[in-house]
Amino acid sequence: MSYRIFYTLVCAGIFILAGCQGEVDNKQPASPPISAVPPGPNTVGKVMPPDAAPLDQQIYRWLLIEPTSLDANVAIYQAQSGVFAFEGLTWLNHDSELVPGAADRWESSEDGTIWTFYLRKDAKWSDGRPVTAHDFVYTFIRAVDPASANVYAFFYYPIKGAKAFSQGKTKDRSTIGVRAVDDYTLVIETDGPCPYLPQITAFTGSGAVPRWQVEKYEEKWTEPEYCVTNSTFKLERWDAGQSFEFVLNPYYNGPQKAYLERLIGTFIGAETAVSTLPYENNEVDFQRVMAREIPALRNHPVLGKELAFYSAFDTYFLIFNTEEKPFDDLRVRQAISHVIDREVLSNVVLQGTATPAYSMLPPGYPGDAGHTLDNIQRYDPDAGRKLLAEAGYPNGRGFPRKDLILRGADMKHAAEAIQQMIKDQLNVNLSINILEARTYSTALYQWKLPISIGSFSQDYPDPNNMLATVWRSQPKPFGRQPWKNEAFDKLVDDAAREMNQEKRSIMYADAQRILVEDVGGAFLFFNKEASLRKPWLKGFKRNKVGEYPYRNLIDIYIANNVQR
Repeated sequence: MSYRIFYTLVCAGIFILAGCQGEVDNKQPASPPISAVPPGPNTVGKVMPPDAAPLDQQIYRWLLIEPTSLDANVAIYQAQSGVFAFEGLTWLNHDSELVPGAADRWESSEDGTIWTFYLRKDAKWSDGRPVTAHDFVYTFIRAVDPASANVYAFFYYPIKGAKAFSQGKTKDRSTIGVRAVDDYTLVIETDGPCPYLPQITAFTGSGAVPRWQVEKYEEKWTEPEYCVTNSTFKLERWDAGQSFEFVLNPYYNGPQKAYLERLIGTFIGAETAVSTLPYENNEVDFQRVMAREIPALRNHPVLGKELAFYSAFDTYFLIFNTEEKPFDDLRVRQAISHVIDREVLSNVVLQGTATPAYSMLPPGYPGDAGHTLDNIQRYDPDAGRKLLAEAGYPNGRGFPRKDLILRGADMKHAAEAIQQMIKDQLNVNLSINILEARTYSTALYQWKLPISIGSFSQDYPDPNNMLATVWRSQPKPFGRQPWKNEAFDKLVDDAAREMNQEKRSIMYADAQRILVEDVGGAFLFFNKEASLRKPWLKGFKRNKVGEYPYRNLIDIYIANNVQR
């Protein structure tokens, strides 16, 4: 998921890519049960676990930055923590595997260009209306409509006619390859073979939106009195500047019903330093923590036991403006990459909440090259100094003063370490400049950032997402950065249309090598999420690598054998 979306969601405690598979972690501190009476089903009929607290205690509380909208379909950055309210055709579970959402099943033509989704025939919106294929036709077309100004419109460009419509080459909506055969059969046609099309339908911005509310209330349609959802939760209250509240949607009867009866999110300022005091006072049940807080928390007699980590498909890197000097010179980019000590950055500066990155795809991600690319951008200060001298800046002489740009202050400590490494080894001075999120995003897409720290979290588990979405060249303002390599572009384009998985893997491996060698980005680290989790929060599922990611609010519940 692009840049800080994932961070915001986890900070809010609500990235609900839900599923029904996997082992559930029920290991919590034991104490006498509050009640021996089995709780039975909750208010929407989901049978509660035997150790669940009474329904009036199934309330989840967290802190979050207040969204400016819940309209994830066209304003994903503004929606932030509201993306869980709208169900897509498919979902990704805790293991990033596709599971049914609004569609019970799906299939493709032999050549991978026509995908048919069969919707649940009893699905309903929170106002009781049926959820139909026509709702998804409207949703996908709206996502690429230029009038929506959706910065993620490119995400749907594999759909036939979507790119031409989005970029104003045609105004005819009928040219977009999305149609309803009937109320419960949706067909999506792509420009070419698209093996990852079902993954796109699991993206948080692909959740259905209610056309009748959008057209009637326009940008106000996600306000409480007008908001209609199709997921297991619906918006009940939103007090601007204070908090909002979601409750179970009684009309939802799909496979992703939740145990929790109520969600209460309290808003904090975007630049607010988040204290652990609300967590220690049991005012919230979950809190994301920053690397600089880890040492103290690890040594805390109580909080140290409630600290949890898991690896995220989340890569951090330096972005260069390759259209301007000195970053148009490959040797300069290589020099900077060679003087960054990623081991120190990950294990000392970030306190073990990261692992060193020398390429884009994280460990365990499809297409991960293992350590085969590590040597290309290795830590080698001597090589870095030599390359910088060859580029015309011996010992940093004549190197222009540039700003290292950050999106918000959460990576300031990492940026300061990188700044010092570059100064110590290359005698190059970079000034750190922190921009608020919207200003940063605007400058990013206008290619006005000379050098910046960027990050990207997976939207779906396919190399096309993490390689092509970020690094495939696009014209301004559709691409995040101006780096362009024709061989890379051809490989990711060809791989995106290749139905043979073995051939696709080879193409993506070749593309990633080009990206690393040409230093499209200087890769820094793969992020680990650190959070405090109350012992009464249960239901976390173990993934394939043995970790318990915080990826759903479907299986989590409040236990009755731990004092709250």
